Amino acid sequence: MNKLLIPIDGKETEISVMQIKIDKIKLDELNPRISFYRDNQVTDKSLSEDEIIFALTNKKPEAFRKLRDSIHNNKGIIYPIWVETIKEERNKKYKVIEGNTRVVIYQKLQQEEPNEERWKTILCNILPNEIDNEQKNFIRLLSHLRGTTEWDAYEKAKYLYKLWQDDGWSINRLEKQTKMTEKQIKENIEAYKIMEEQYLTVHGDDPNEVSKFSYFVEYVKDNKLQKLMKKSSMDIKDFCDWVANKEKIPTGQDVRRLRDIFDNEDTKNAFISKGFDAAMQILEFKKPNLVSSFYKSIEDVIEGLKEINTQELDEIITEENSERENMIKELAKWSQKIIDLIEKEKNGFRKA
Repeated sequence: MNKLLIPIDGKETEISVMQIKIDKIKLDELNPRISFYRDNQVTDKSLSEDEIIFALTNKKPEAFRKLRDSIHNNKGIIYPIWVETIKEERNKKYKVIEGNTRVVIYQKLQQEEPNEERWKTILCNILPNEIDNEQKNFIRLLSHLRGTTEWDAYEKAKYLYKLWQDDGWSINRLEKQTKMTEKQIKENIEAYKIMEEQYLTVHGDDPNEVSKFSYFVEYVKDNKLQKLMKKSSMDIKDFCDWVANKEKIPTGQDVRRLRDIFDNEDTKNAFISKGFDAAMQILEFKKPNLVSSFYKSIEDVIEGLKEINTQELDEIITEENSERENMIKELAKWSQKIIDLIEKEKNGFRKA
């Protein structure tokens, strides 16, 4: 067993690092990844291990399969999972703080290859008994919101909301601990509140409805759309009804077109009476540049540039021969060439 002294949420903490038998590890039913599944059970009983496994493996089966294949091909995990000792257990056992999915994958690989020793234990960072919930939350944030395996957008927003609303984390603190800007955090929290309080209460019978979280993020971001809807005596209830109806808003990205639709009486009326496609047909005739895939791509790039945060900028700055920096420079170069060409033609037209 190795001992390490590391800072966790600013506190020097001694942890142990060792291989632990898989059958000594219990999954965490409070895992934020399965919060929607847990919160929508018909009973108040704790989730069984089988229910936790079902929720983890069926949330995104393809993503689970890819992670399983990656671990199998690599012959193990690269980074240790995080666990804590279960105090009341007579035979020493551990509960997962971060790494539930990887434990489930080891369990399944152990069943498939029972003679393979490597799947019988998993490398763990063992937290001391006196660790507090603040530090546990920090570990989850560090592993997912700032890591390479992010949670689903809805789950992430729900966890941000919990830390902000229930645990008293400030927006500034959340910004420092995530890859998100203050603006993005506020948008995610507001979108979560709207979806949770006004959409899922009416349209949440199907668990897959949470996949529409991006619709609400786009709505919260678009102040012009909100003003145009208010001008037409429409509000968030109308928007929720449209989200539930694919004829009104087929995809999350299509929310971005609503501001253009509502900015014209003909397209607005077509949308209300016939749906999104009918409104877009009229819009394509009136303003073809708004529905061009090329200009939509430009719009996406502009939005992406606006939302680059300081952490990503720091990463680009410190990267040697950064591919991201080269792409942005290439974009700037060709944008300037087109601008120069437009200005040249305009000046020639004026002189003529």
